[in-house]
Amino acid sequence: MPQLLSSKNLLLSSRPLAVGVVGDQAALQHLLSLDTAAREATCDVVELRLDTLNMPAAELRQLLTGNTLPLLLTCRHPSEGGSSPTDPAARAAMVEPLLDLAALVDIELRTAQQMQSTIQKAHAAGAFVIGSFHDFQATPADEVLEGSISFAQPLGLDSVKIATFLNSQDDLVRLMKLASAPHRQRISVMGMGPWGRVSRLVLAKCGSLLNYGYIGTSNAPGQWPASELKQLLPQL
Repeated sequence: MPQLLSSKNLLLSSRPLAVGVVGDQAALQHLLSLDTAAREATCDVVELRLDTLNMPAAELRQLLTGNTLPLLLTCRHPSEGGSSPTDPAARAAMVEPLLDLAALVDIELRTAQQMQSTIQKAHAAGAFVIGSFHDFQATPADEVLEGSISFAQPLGLDSVKIATFLNSQDDLVRLMKLASAPHRQRISVMGMGPWGRVSRLVLAKCGSLLNYGYIGTSNAPGQWPASELKQLLPQL
């Protein structure tokens, strides 16, 4: 299936992009039931949460026939809110059969060293790889956040996603500074919790590239429905 946009084009986007998270089969069926125009009005990129979809690659491939939206493949580690196996080989086996369909692949920074083979295969298939970091309890110190970004490039990661829980306005201000600062790689920054929805708009304005909303059911506190987020981002 030809990709609508290459991952390189996505990472060079001059505007913030809305990512629609598909976390279960009902959400996938809903998305695929829409016509092309309605799908494109829902989001710019579809994130397939392979760990929670729990579907055979062959079945997913068949369902996605004719899809034109860029795909982001994610098999989230359980320590960062996912349901996938902790074994890197088992996680690779879920992602690699679908790499030819992907524009982007998400691999946590914590396992990027163990999943170098998958990163290389993603690049060979024409997909770029996001290194992600999640903290569902707090927003770590600035040194930790900056260190996560610096850690990514030597591991062959092309972009960085940081998602943290916001316990205060100060946490949001720190993420704003992070998103606004110059970096060697494109970054995506978002908050979770009571300040989550506000943060996703403010941080997109500050330079966050990929901004996540849900299709069907939310899988993180503070998310917008993807279709609403897609409508709001151009107004920033």
